[in-house]
Amino acid sequence: MNMNKPTIFALFLALFGCLGSCSNDDDSSSTAEDSETSTATNSDTDSDADSNSDSDTETDGTDGDTGTDGDTDSEADSDTDSDINTDSDTATDTDTDTDEPFSFVVITDTHTRLPGNPDDADYDNQGNLDNLENAVTIINAEHSNAAFVAVTGDLVGCLFSQNPADYNVGEPNPAEKFEEIMDGLDMPYHVSLGNHDYEIDYMDEGVTAPDPSGPEAVWRAVLDIEPYRSFVFQGQRFLFLNSVRGDAYLTPCIFADVELSCTGSFDDEQLTWLEQQLQQPEPCYLFFHHPVKSDNAFMMWSFAGDSFLVHQDDYFYTLAETYADNIRAIFVGHGHLSVEDTLNETIQVYETGSIGDTFGDSDNISIVTVDPQNDSFVVESDRI
Repeated sequence: MNMNKPTIFALFLALFGCLGSCSNDDDSSSTAEDSETSTATNSDTDSDADSNSDSDTETDGTDGDTGTDGDTDSEADSDTDSDINTDSDTATDTDTDTDEPFSFVVITDTHTRLPGNPDDADYDNQGNLDNLENAVTIINAEHSNAAFVAVTGDLVGCLFSQNPADYNVGEPNPAEKFEEIMDGLDMPYHVSLGNHDYEIDYMDEGVTAPDPSGPEAVWRAVLDIEPYRSFVFQGQRFLFLNSVRGDAYLTPCIFADVELSCTGSFDDEQLTWLEQQLQQPEPCYLFFHHPVKSDNAFMMWSFAGDSFLVHQDDYFYTLAETYADNIRAIFVGHGHLSVEDTLNETIQVYETGSIGDTFGDSDNISIVTVDPQNDSFVVESDRI
């Protein structure tokens, strides 16, 4: 979401975005003294952790090499060419007991920009950098045992070029600044791309690249990632999806002059890949940028109707209903608010507050603890 008009967006968010969602009165979660904890258990599904003993499997959603998702200190990866329908990329898991509980961290909407660039007139570019650096410090200090950090999109405010040859040549740019700060983590990180990660103009932020392949080539060059991918860790399958590159990619954003892709959508090739992933035996955790149209109106960020959510006619919803028993949780961003709801009354959906831009704060960090043996998880956040 382009938040460079904070007054009107903040007004709508305050009036509508928090209806029924920001008061922390949800009976489905228990509130601690300083934070709120949401617990989910799926007792009807047998854990398949043992079938993935001692190994993590990673697969890309597109043809090409599997990347490390920006992590330079991750466990030893054995990268091979991957087909869309195969799980051929394997990384060794150093944990020998796949029933052991583990945690991961979720952040979103870091909106990395460079101070002094033209877009600094509309944003607090230094403030966004400070927030992200502080978040990395907090994660390292307070959650050092986390298996990984997930980022659900809008890594940057915009790209300065969609030509991958312009990167990794010593020219300062938001994408590599994001990488530089995130490389300060003591654990791996994995990302989903958001609508801002497909924007390309410092002078008039919100100009979406006419074709998604350009920005995707940039992210492949900078973070060595494909547009969507998955991996298995301790018997759980983690899917980092892309809610930008579907039919709504060129749909204009409401309240914006030139910005596109505020509405989420999934391309057909990705949906075919996703269905194959959901048919696998492991419980699945999904990460992508745009919130879904959840069960309760205004629980997800939907002050402008459905125009900022995954489009209501997207085939994703059919897959989510069909394979609901195998989806444990969905983590999204885009709305800059920390709220939670359900999809199909069974799938837990969590929208994480932003690190950068409107409502941005370095404390907008969610910690998810997974218990493979009991097929359950707990989400803790100061803001949910």
